[in-house]
Amino acid sequence: MRMFRVGLWRLFFALSALLILIGGPQHPGGTMAEMLAHPKWVPAHALMLAGFLALLAGLILYQRSIALPDRTRRWVRLAAVATALQAVEMAFHTAAFVDHANLVAGRATPVLTTHLWLAVVLYPVFGLAVVGLIVAATRDRALGSPWIAWLGILGALAHGAAAPLTILTAIPWARMLFPFLILLALWLLLAALWPLRTREERRRATAIASSPQSAVD
Repeated sequence: MRMFRVGLWRLFFALSALLILIGGPQHPGGTMAEMLAHPKWVPAHALMLAGFLALLAGLILYQRSIALPDRTRRWVRLAAVATALQAVEMAFHTAAFVDHANLVAGRATPVLTTHLWLAVVLYPVFGLAVVGLIVAATRDRALGSPWIAWLGILGALAHGAAAPLTILTAIPWARMLFPFLILLALWLLLAALWPLRTREERRRATAIASSPQSAVD
């Protein structure tokens, strides 16, 4: 029997998902100058920043409140570090609007430039760390389910590739990857609601899956 264990980490996972789902679609379009001048630039990215901070809190609480397999525990720690770095990038991302006048005038844009370079490096770091967590936790039956894992994996991979492809290349469809973060948000929401197996149930399921009889079947 599976147990639905209520924990604060569930609340923060769900909060992270909701903040991303609300903030992401508000992102303005157009050229960089047009986006920085748009009134929704700050609220959209502030909500995203809050979403990543909520996810960071959720990961820390998840690790502390549940007896995790070693593999999942390692990936939770890596994902927490990557999420903290993503939050730092999103803080510069949000603040980049201060360089709008500099960008239009052709002057140096220190905040915007910092955001762009951090995005090139940290989006992939975050995406890969989250994919590693989802794969490890799914295999260990410690979080979510194989039925929903594809949502988080696809969303995290698309998010990780979006910034470097958009900033470093001229690929016209690269911007289309940004909205896929919504899939990761949906995974977070579903994972927050999904029943957890106890450690004994996980051990029993792993033993059955690796048994010779199971291999024959």
